[in-house]
Amino acid sequence: MGTGAPLRVGHIGFANCTPLFLALEELGVTGVEYVTGVPTDLNRRLRCGEVDLSPSSSIEYLQHPDLYGFLPDLSISSIGAVRSVLLFSRVPLTGLGGRRVALSAASGTSVQLLRVLLETHRGITPQYVQEAEGADAVLWIGDRALRQARDGGWPHVYDLGELWFETTGTPFVFALWICRRDAWQADPAGIRQFYRTLVRAQQLAYRSYPAFAARCAEAEWLGEGALLEYWQTISYDLTAWHLRGLRRFAEELVGLGVLGAVPDLAPLAVEE
Repeated sequence: MGTGAPLRVGHIGFANCTPLFLALEELGVTGVEYVTGVPTDLNRRLRCGEVDLSPSSSIEYLQHPDLYGFLPDLSISSIGAVRSVLLFSRVPLTGLGGRRVALSAASGTSVQLLRVLLETHRGITPQYVQEAEGADAVLWIGDRALRQARDGGWPHVYDLGELWFETTGTPFVFALWICRRDAWQADPAGIRQFYRTLVRAQQLAYRSYPAFAARCAEAEWLGEGALLEYWQTISYDLTAWHLRGLRRFAEELVGLGVLGAVPDLAPLAVEE
């Protein structure tokens, strides 16, 4: 960073990020070293300085705004159903009070979103557990959720993006492009350049879904048609409407005692 070292960029290995990273590959990005992991792993790597910039859990930024900034215009969000953040349950949602709900170890944001949806919005307090075996409901995210939804077998499946939108009327921001402040201070020009490439990749991804679906590995197990439908539910934007939803989520987390206060939600000034 700032001395010829590559920008260390996190890569979430889920289907929801595939179009962006295929687009970055087509654009021929240089000076970047990708670090692949699930959201919770990338959150940890960002926190300890092993990654400079990553699409990471929005909760990670909300809990550590002194450590991070985030890029404008870019996110991984849903406007309604998200299809890959799902609660699989043996009983209806209203019957989960006191029952065992297993939480995904891969997610930071989705776990807190589930708490908001159950505890704050519906007054339901389950018993949260880590092991899926024997649980009355299980929260799965990413490709695991897509595979489980495809395979069926659960009488009740709830889409957390859809439940949030029904309640708030705003998008849900699952991930921001989070940047360590020390990385930004060390190499603002390099991060500005990567940001401009990311915006181009975002637009290329939106235009290239059919071509990408025809050649990516996820189509082998999900099918091209289902993969296209899934990608079309994802919003890679970060508008004022998205930020309104993020602020609402932060306010809900203050109410749960997860956050002490709503942090500043102004992005880094990467646009000169």
